[in-house]
Amino acid sequence: MKFILWAVACASLAGCAVPTMTEMRQKEPRQVMHSTKTDKVLADCVQKKWQELPVFEGKKGATQEPGSHGGYTVASVGEAYFADIQSEGAGTVAKYYSATYLWISKKHEEAVQDCL
Repeated sequence: MKFILWAVACASLAGCAVPTMTEMRQKEPRQVMHSTKTDKVLADCVQKKWQELPVFEGKKGATQEPGSHGGYTVASVGEAYFADIQSEGAGTVAKYYSATYLWISKKHEEAVQDCL
């Protein structure tokens, strides 16, 4: 009986797993946005706004680290939402990725747009 409950629990959790950032980057970003700000200024703004958003179970937060191809990656707690921010020409491009299409995903996207 315990085995059956364990198997059911594992199966239900597997359906809720968030794809990795690498897996999400293999698909098109949810939104591509452009700004005249520098990549650092834009990344700092996005991180600050995302730190103010509740993500899961009331946990707030966002991290900023060097991007995989230059620039910066700003990610939410759990990395379900992230933005790759890089210099492009005379400005900056922000590629926003989202593991879900829930209301909080829209809030993260709006925060990036507010920083442009």
